[in-house]
Amino acid sequence: MSSQKFEVNRNDLSNTRFTDIAALESLDLAKNQVVLSVDKFALTANNITYGVAGDMIGYWKFFPVSQDWGQIPVWGIGTVQSSKVDGVSPGDRYYGYYPMSSYLIVEPGNVTARGFTDGSAHRAELPPTYNQYARMTLENGFPPQFDDHQMVYRPLFTTAFVLDDFFADNEFFGAQSIILSSASSKTSFGLAYCLKRNRDIRIIGLTSSGNMDFVKHLGVYDDVVDYDNVSSLDKTAPVAFVDMAGNRRVLEQLHHHYQDNMKYSCGVGITHWDARDGQDPATLPGAKPAMFFAPSQMQKRNKEWGLERFQSELGSAWTGFLEVVDDWVTIDNVTGRQGLENTYQRVLKGAKPDTAFVLTL
Repeated sequence: MSSQKFEVNRNDLSNTRFTDIAALESLDLAKNQVVLSVDKFALTANNITYGVAGDMIGYWKFFPVSQDWGQIPVWGIGTVQSSKVDGVSPGDRYYGYYPMSSYLIVEPGNVTARGFTDGSAHRAELPPTYNQYARMTLENGFPPQFDDHQMVYRPLFTTAFVLDDFFADNEFFGAQSIILSSASSKTSFGLAYCLKRNRDIRIIGLTSSGNMDFVKHLGVYDDVVDYDNVSSLDKTAPVAFVDMAGNRRVLEQLHHHYQDNMKYSCGVGITHWDARDGQDPATLPGAKPAMFFAPSQMQKRNKEWGLERFQSELGSAWTGFLEVVDDWVTIDNVTGRQGLENTYQRVLKGAKPDTAFVLTL
């Protein structure tokens, strides 16, 4: 059976290609290696952010190709096909960070019944959160009926959970309201869910006019405003802004609207990846925009709380989220090369928020 990988042009994300790679059956593994077939994976706007920020944050380095081409990482499920590492056995399934490819070769370290860390040399300096592979057993918190949900939502919801904790940890920087752009995105409504569940703060969602009905239907925002009506927001109250869109014009407008009442501003996503022109964020009035990096807050909490408490808190929030999210979004399963190409272009251009995608190459 032929093996292949899906690559994108690093300078033009709409330009893609499939490349043949060595057949899985022909691989000759080193003594510390394992090969996992990539069974399926989710594709969301978050993955487009990985491509846009590939050079800034290092996403191209996880599964390197060349200077001009790259593999956008995805969250998926793989099955061990062959292993030369004790504790990692053929047939075991692992959730983690994968390329859009037929398979992935890893060098497991810190192997336990719960999973392992890929110790491949090219990943050594990359954030450890992305190098961890969790064994998919019921005892490890992976009920099989939620396999698709794990891939679509788990990484985004984890970011949302950590953002909720980060703001509470900093007393919302003195803000009375929190504004979320790209309010229809999965990370945004995941954060809004956590905030509504845990905090006493007003939650304002910014969205396009076409997504207004969807965002209002979610029931997790106290107010929903389209991007053309930012000036209607009360500028006398202190606010914090979580920028999931990465639209420089919206960022500029909000900071000038609120001035010194913009108490905190952070970038998380770039769903509006094609709207990056605007005033230099460092020159905007109010709090200077900063990038939020979830692994930093996770590492802080793991030190303060311990891993067991962190996982327990996250697990409780995740369970509650799973009880409501299917009322909001339908997961669509897609197979094959053409299905991947079509879905990728659809997500790149901005897919409707009420559908999520799980793909099998």
